[in-house]
Amino acid sequence: MTMAESTATFELAAPAKINVFMEVIGKRPDGYHEVETVMLRTDFADRLRFAPSDRPGIELTCSDPSLPTDGRNLVVKAAELFRREFGVTEGCRIHLEKHVPYGSGLGGGSSDAATAIMGLDRLWGTNLSREAMASLGARVGSDVAFFFDGPAALCRGRGEIVTGLSLTESFHFVLFCPAVHCGTAEIFSRVRRTGDLMDATPVIRALAEGSPQALAAGLFNRLQEATESFAPELRAIPKMLRDVEPALLGVLMTGSGSAYFGLAESRAAAEAAADQLTRPGHGIVRVLTCGP
Repeated sequence: MTMAESTATFELAAPAKINVFMEVIGKRPDGYHEVETVMLRTDFADRLRFAPSDRPGIELTCSDPSLPTDGRNLVVKAAELFRREFGVTEGCRIHLEKHVPYGSGLGGGSSDAATAIMGLDRLWGTNLSREAMASLGARVGSDVAFFFDGPAALCRGRGEIVTGLSLTESFHFVLFCPAVHCGTAEIFSRVRRTGDLMDATPVIRALAEGSPQALAAGLFNRLQEATESFAPELRAIPKMLRDVEPALLGVLMTGSGSAYFGLAESRAAAEAAADQLTRPGHGIVRVLTCGP
């Protein structure tokens, strides 16, 4: 990479994720929960713009004035860790154009952090491997490592142990994001598992086969009941999604909420569902595509 390339201003997309399978294995001695989850990268994304700076340190600006731009933001946390870890003395300016709602289970903050690491590697010319960047990201947050893999992965541990999965066909979803923000720690504290652990194998097989029907049969999220007990108003959303025509194949909450998605048989079916769900002040509705 030349110096001109490393100092040019550029933008990168920070894609949202959805969880098509989420099981909570149990609580670990370090206070975190052991999980097994299957995540898909989507085409819904924030955007980060990177530029060099003559001043030392990280300068973050954001299109959403309600979000912090100091060390509480995972972008700054990731950038400061990057500088310390690799002895970078240069500064940078990052602008975050926010589209993915926070507190929705879509991994927006984690994706922003991962994209910050990838962008800074390019800006500062450090030429890190994907593995090195993912290892750094895992120190920032539980889901960050996933965004260096994709488009689909099985994630274990806190979410930082990532195994890429085969995704042979595109899957289409309609996403509904209500104006409710769920704190991950609060939701995990409410999880009460009864019965056997659920198995991710059917979902993994459905992704490899490219079968929306098989994927719908395997959709599962252990956190959904806990989230709906925390925010009972969310219980109306699955019914609303199931009432669209043509019928969606399956409906599930993503992550710890508050967003839900419906799996459609085709892009056209997802668009038809989105048209029926879109009303002013009703929440964010989008069609998502997850593909190879």
